[in-house]
Amino acid sequence: MGNKNFIYQPRDFRTISLWKDVKDEEWNDPNWQLKNSIRSVDQLKQVISLNDFQEQEIRRVVEELERQGKDPLRITPYYASLMDEDPFHPDIPEDEKGSIRLDPIFWQSVPTPANLLFLNTGKEAAMNEGSRSYGAVYQRYPNRVALFVAQNTSCASYCVHCQRAKSLDATCDVNIELINKGLFYINYNKNIDEVLVTGGDALRVSKKRLQYVLEELSKMDHVRVIRIATRVPVVLPMAITDEILALIRDSANRYNSGPDKYVYFMTHVNHYKEITADYAAAIKRINSYGFTVRNQTVFLNHVNDYFVTLAKTFRRMFWVGVHPYYLLQCHKEKGIVHFISPIQVGQIYMKHMQGWLSGIVRPNYAVNIEGGGGKVLLMPMNYDNFNVNLKVDDKISESKAKVHTWDDKEIFDYEALGRATRSEYTEAINIMDKFIGRKGVFVPKIIIVDKQGNYIETTNRTKLPRFEKQKKAVLLGYEVNSSGMPITNPAKISKKLDELYKDSEYSKL
Repeated sequence: MGNKNFIYQPRDFRTISLWKDVKDEEWNDPNWQLKNSIRSVDQLKQVISLNDFQEQEIRRVVEELERQGKDPLRITPYYASLMDEDPFHPDIPEDEKGSIRLDPIFWQSVPTPANLLFLNTGKEAAMNEGSRSYGAVYQRYPNRVALFVAQNTSCASYCVHCQRAKSLDATCDVNIELINKGLFYINYNKNIDEVLVTGGDALRVSKKRLQYVLEELSKMDHVRVIRIATRVPVVLPMAITDEILALIRDSANRYNSGPDKYVYFMTHVNHYKEITADYAAAIKRINSYGFTVRNQTVFLNHVNDYFVTLAKTFRRMFWVGVHPYYLLQCHKEKGIVHFISPIQVGQIYMKHMQGWLSGIVRPNYAVNIEGGGGKVLLMPMNYDNFNVNLKVDDKISESKAKVHTWDDKEIFDYEALGRATRSEYTEAINIMDKFIGRKGVFVPKIIIVDKQGNYIETTNRTKLPRFEKQKKAVLLGYEVNSSGMPITNPAKISKKLDELYKDSEYSKL
């Protein structure tokens, strides 16, 4: 797994025609990065290789999304430099199915024809935050709320898999009156002890607004925890400055009359290519101010939906000081259901990481349930309570399930996947195969239904991932003995170790 040299090295920006004359001080200036963000296909094609048809198709998608009133394309130069020059033939190891993958940064950043496909999200409606809000506050749980301090369009880079992609337009304005209403409600409801400061991105608001919000929260004795939700360390790490961190540290406790409030960051790494030297430096700087950093990874088909990819991502983020907190099932939203993998596949991956990775590196696998159900844990159980003798990887599960929420609701026939008719699915595959230039890369997991909405089958589920102990050892890069397994009991080889110890420098200390 390359433990020594695990930091991903982006392309040198000077080798990219769009930025060949840029100076180091400009590149490392967050304001320059924001001012020069990729907003057009003309810019994009100077950063990555696109043939005429691919360029034409991306233009078509961008124009259609703009026609719908959305702001579809924004990528910081730094984040764009993480993409392979040829994103359709990326340098991905074969043990991660490299020959049938596209670049994961490209998939997350660039609108493709897939974002106009599969509009049927199934039985569950899209998450409607407005239905559980007061002002800029959104609440699902009794003791914690999300406080939106910025609109979705504030983000430094747009993620095309975002569950809030539906509102990437100018109609979503988080103004000071909405924020004040939210602060009023938090102060009113004494059950609230944790506030998630979010958006959009909490670090993409003005320093004046961020300071105001944190200082108001510091006055509320019942609020004990403040969570800063941001993807800035991932897409714009040079914006994690001493100035902004000192502002957060000081403002969050400026008017606090009791013990200091606990402030931590929540970031969003989906692939180990996002763990660069710049990202690691940003995390180290955040940690130096006493803030811990946790991460929410979204389980994304075509990006990280493979055992090795997830394991590398979780381990490497922890090695630079970030705690993997959640692996979230991709939300069902129009235009992004091709990113969804079946829950059972995620459960199998999580099951087979247990023991092979440290417990703190293995996040909770969960899904956000629409209708206020909150997060439902999807972790596989290795304890057969009812002695049914059935493991999660024994047989392919159904595409629907009964869900029990934290507040004792039962949701029947919950479907994690999107839906399509057979003809819609076939047309989508043809469109994407032509766009990518080869078959077998675009493999969406979709529930096929008839015209009446009745279930027929689920695509791309002919077999489940299978793992043997020796295979996992190889995939995770462990040194193995003659039996093909890593050492887990040194007592069994104590004689050999004694001989080696006598000749080692440790015996001479």
